[in-house]
Amino acid sequence: MSKARFRFSIALILACVFMAIATSLAAEVLPAAAGLPPLFGQDPDILNCLSTLQAVQGCVQEIIASFFSHQVQLIGPACCKAFNEVDDKCWPKVFPFDPFFPPLLKNYCANVIAGGGASSTPPTPTLRAR
Repeated sequence: MSKARFRFSIALILACVFMAIATSLAAEVLPAAAGLPPLFGQDPDILNCLSTLQAVQGCVQEIIASFFSHQVQLIGPACCKAFNEVDDKCWPKVFPFDPFFPPLLKNYCANVIAGGGASSTPPTPTLRAR
């Protein structure tokens, strides 16, 4: 087996494992409607960081669903506003294994709050004559 084929096989196996784990976690976390889901445990720093999000009905669940599905457009305007009020130092504690998700969500929420709305399709390129 070539090195490239071996690496591809390992990557494919890891991707399948991560998808299975994410699916099982999402199934456990998303039905939790009251309070914080068990995913965040009882860490007082994390609970303190997420207290702002708890004030918006369903916001924590929206963020979790967005995280597991990789679709930031699942976050509503009220949740975006609450997300932007959370201190930036909190997000590495909440998402220690994905440092790219909070900035992605912050950028999306900045557009939603600014009135740009959520655009699910990229702008159509225009051709110019030379």
